[in-house]
Amino acid sequence: MRRIATLAFTSALLAPAVAGLTGCDGHFNQRGFAATPGSVEKLEAGTQSREDVVRLIGSPSAVATFNPNVWYYISETQESYAFLKPEITQQKVVQVTFNESGRVASIKNYDLKDAENIAMVQRITPTSGKELTVLEQILGNVGKFNPAGKKEATVGAPTGGGGI
Repeated sequence: MRRIATLAFTSALLAPAVAGLTGCDGHFNQRGFAATPGSVEKLEAGTQSREDVVRLIGSPSAVATFNPNVWYYISETQESYAFLKPEITQQKVVQVTFNESGRVASIKNYDLKDAENIAMVQRITPTSGKELTVLEQILGNVGKFNPAGKKEATVGAPTGGGGI
């Protein structure tokens, strides 16, 4: 009997919390390139120039690093709930490649299923120099300070000025 009462009490406390969490509405964020409907479909390979593409769908989100003839138009939609990490629900990349004469050579569309996760390299770049221990760092300056009363001769040209 006591176990049933404890279970009922726990259920009564958890029910509002669960109902409150299910009531949270997701937030959608549209980021990047937002083409007007039907404008990307108007692109044709071989007939349009760079200026025509910019006039039709706008300037690119990115230009390929090693080939300025490849333009990318990138957009994504993120969805987030309350305090949870946002999740990418939709991603579109339009790749427009131009030939040497400046005309559209090809148009490729990529989706979220074409995306790949890239792992960051965790290596540390070595630096030159001597690595000092804590004791060497503390004792390293001992004896390098001049007492206030002693002045050593300076090496170099006199700086007293003097006219001609």
